[in-house]
Amino acid sequence: MDRRRIAVACMLDSIHSARWLSQFREQDLDFLLFPSSAHRQVHPELERLLSSTEAARFRLAPLARYFALPLWVLDKLANNFFRGWLLRRAIRSFQPSIIHSLELQNAGYVSLRALSAHRPKGLKFMVTNWGSDIFWFQRFPKHKTKLQKLLQLADYYSAECERDVVLARNLGFTGQAMPVIPNAGGFSEADFAIQRLAPSERKTIALKGYHGWVGRAKVSLEAVREMSEELQGYKIIVYSANRSVLKLAKQISKQTGLEIKAFGKGAMSHKQVLEMFAKSKIYVGLSESDGISTSMLEAMAMGAIPVQTSTACCDEWFGDSGVAVHEITVPAVKNAIREGLKLAENPTNAEKNLETIKSRASAEVVKTIALTFYD
Repeated sequence: MDRRRIAVACMLDSIHSARWLSQFREQDLDFLLFPSSAHRQVHPELERLLSSTEAARFRLAPLARYFALPLWVLDKLANNFFRGWLLRRAIRSFQPSIIHSLELQNAGYVSLRALSAHRPKGLKFMVTNWGSDIFWFQRFPKHKTKLQKLLQLADYYSAECERDVVLARNLGFTGQAMPVIPNAGGFSEADFAIQRLAPSERKTIALKGYHGWVGRAKVSLEAVREMSEELQGYKIIVYSANRSVLKLAKQISKQTGLEIKAFGKGAMSHKQVLEMFAKSKIYVGLSESDGISTSMLEAMAMGAIPVQTSTACCDEWFGDSGVAVHEITVPAVKNAIREGLKLAENPTNAEKNLETIKSRASAEVVKTIALTFYD
């Protein structure tokens, strides 16, 4: 019997791509991976899949490894003409039953270019919404037009939030909506086995440190500056920080006497981030736009009370066991931090969040659902 073939347009340097695809290692499937963005090297986890001897077979499309960056540069001027043409050729040669775009603004638009010109008979098209793909970009007329064309072409649509399924329908999607799950896989048994401190022992506050585009870490830090007297005795850890945030954190620490440790993007491993949350009383993440915030789920899994902007679909994950921030201002964030610290004193809130993650975002639960996607 012929093995089913799946063409996947994705970011080859992304851990999210790798974690999604790794769920299918034990399946009798053949994958062709096409680069959707500029990259200098393939992510190590994807490299492992490419050399894997398990049931599934993964290979890169021609030119994918070394020419993704120059082709991406050319297509900035050519509206995805070159990669659209190459993807079309790859589809013709590979003859997949499904083409799956992991993310919309890169993979989706390249696939749109390829399939608009010629779509082989019987080829199904699936798109996965990552984070802000619709929620943020629909507000820009050029993107909205492309999103409408893309979604009208798609047979299947996958998202992390029920909110984004509604938005896709509003933009013209009429196909099958796949079950709503975290799109980068779930939490493993090893993750859940990490030792968590009791609420009374936690003296750390974790801040997501990205500021720029939609991230608003500097507002978190300014709130900390104004709350410095209230927060004496706490250690503040800022992670995934860009350069300007690292500088601001150092300045505020010096000015207030607070112990603030800041780590740049990629400086902490996934396990180190989880261990940080396992010692943190609260986690604070601010963003103008998001899907599910992975950090929010990690915090919930490790017992840190989430203080998260409502743009991250937090109403679909917690009610009164976390704090949804509806206004990204220093006064609003100060109040949210105070509320989060208060919630953290009651162990029931952390227990409720952990049960939510185990029932909806464990690796076993997510993988079981993901394996139905290519049936």
